[in-house]
Amino acid sequence: MRHPLFLTALIAAGVIAGLCSVAWAKDETAGWITTWASSPSLPIEKLPLPFWKPAPEVQGTVRYTLRISAGGDQVRVRLSAETLPQDLLVDHATVAVADAQGHVAPGAFRTLTFDGARTARVPAGAPLVSDPLDLPVEAGAVLVVSLHLPQPVTVPQADNNHHTDILPGDDRTEAVALNGARTEDAREIVSALLVHAGAQGRTIVAFGDSITDGFGAKDRLMRGWPDQLAALLRAKGRRDIGIANAGIGGNRILRGEVGPSALARFDRDALAVPGVTDVILLEGINDLGLSGLPTLRTSATHPVVTAEDIIAGYRQLIDRARARHLKVHGATLTPAMGATFPGYATPEKEAVRQKINAWIRTGGAFDDVIDFDAAVRDPAHPDRIRADYDCGDHLHPSDAGYRAMAEAALAVIAR
Repeated sequence: MRHPLFLTALIAAGVIAGLCSVAWAKDETAGWITTWASSPSLPIEKLPLPFWKPAPEVQGTVRYTLRISAGGDQVRVRLSAETLPQDLLVDHATVAVADAQGHVAPGAFRTLTFDGARTARVPAGAPLVSDPLDLPVEAGAVLVVSLHLPQPVTVPQADNNHHTDILPGDDRTEAVALNGARTEDAREIVSALLVHAGAQGRTIVAFGDSITDGFGAKDRLMRGWPDQLAALLRAKGRRDIGIANAGIGGNRILRGEVGPSALARFDRDALAVPGVTDVILLEGINDLGLSGLPTLRTSATHPVVTAEDIIAGYRQLIDRARARHLKVHGATLTPAMGATFPGYATPEKEAVRQKINAWIRTGGAFDDVIDFDAAVRDPAHPDRIRADYDCGDHLHPSDAGYRAMAEAALAVIAR
């Protein structure tokens, strides 16, 4: 008979596994890494902003065209209903390797299964990972994932670099082209792609807000500096390092509003990511920018945030990552003066940003520092982004700016 303490330990271990994004059997975890990711967010109530659009309803065939970072000999797809108010029903799901432009050849589609079944129900608030599929994929390949949803579901809005092609009606998950489909900017129901990359494979989580999510990037298959970093790693022959983009537009360290706060989602979006060894933390500019401004949902104002508040949040995230034996790379906050959002950047807030960056550079709390601020600032006006690195809103980088950030990250990651 087992000792009661032994049984208690087994029960506790099961509970912990259930709280993670997916419970893995020990022999199934080896070699699996995350090659693409999109953090589940929350629907946003109507905002007084010109780019706001209502959360779209999707039904029928839903298709995502995604560029992966690392390659492998098997694929798994992670579906998410973690921020949805109702169960997600899927009666057919396929994946196919496409060409560089996202075109799929006839016969390339492979059916995904879930515990051996072609159909799946994802309970509201939960994720679901597909069975492994024998499908060799190259690092940097483009994959097309298609789902047929027999019942409608409302999904959160997203920045302009999250594209969902939707064709109502019958199952077209094996169609080469979705003629007549509409495209929505919406958070993906597919929250991650996993590949079996072998013993040397690992995942770097890029954790942050819209500057990590890639707002302003022009290429729909290159979401900002994380995808640019993945391309640079591949060019150096590192084709087994997955980059998991855990950016959410509008996200903050301390408080939720546009997606759960960093402190609330860090376990799900960083610590529980398959294969994770490193986290690059770039977040806090929205805490600072929204400090003292009216909230998005009520007539109240956001609490005033100090450098000490944000640093305390960083320390919490660092401690939680270190408990999992992960490296944490601190990234300096990029310039925001001139931002087109009223009240977002002021001389007073700029002084706080400089104080935060000084702590990141010299405080010794991070394993090392990636100086994104130095990579994109205007030498003549260091409180502003360089003109050629600015997407136009004086807050988010352009593709050239994201490339400069990726090069700064590579210099640290490749040491």
